[in-house]
Amino acid sequence: MTIEYDERRVRSLLARYSGHGLCVTYLPMALKSLAPILTTDNMDRSVRFYVDVLGFTCGMQSPDYSSLYRDGVRIMLAAPNAHGEWKGPNFTGQLYIGLDTAEEVDALWAKVKDRADVIYAVDDFEYGAHEFGIRDDNGYSLAFGAPSKKT
Repeated sequence: MTIEYDERRVRSLLARYSGHGLCVTYLPMALKSLAPILTTDNMDRSVRFYVDVLGFTCGMQSPDYSSLYRDGVRIMLAAPNAHGEWKGPNFTGQLYIGLDTAEEVDALWAKVKDRADVIYAVDDFEYGAHEFGIRDDNGYSLAFGAPSKKT
């Protein structure tokens, strides 16, 4: 999909709302994807988790790097960088993987709940999402969600 921008209109909107606490910058290019690179000290174990538990396909695997994908989601795995000491995962956020429907979230939950470390069980949340959270084999936090059944 291509989005056409009317630069004059965008700049006018930015000028109008700049004093309202919005932090906006006009950049006339589209960002196409986000593919996190997660560090692992056991490539085989990590690839197996993403393939066997979450249904990803391994596009390529080497001792130092692997590329996994499922539908529109891509996750890369990398061995610890030789320039820094590996102390385990240090990512403090959560990777949120969206699905289309709450029913799809429920189906995935049924397949993974007994095969992964559960952070929180599937539920409808006040912010309108139907989701659950797990940790992967390295401890990275993953959430899977869709719009709530109630919305």
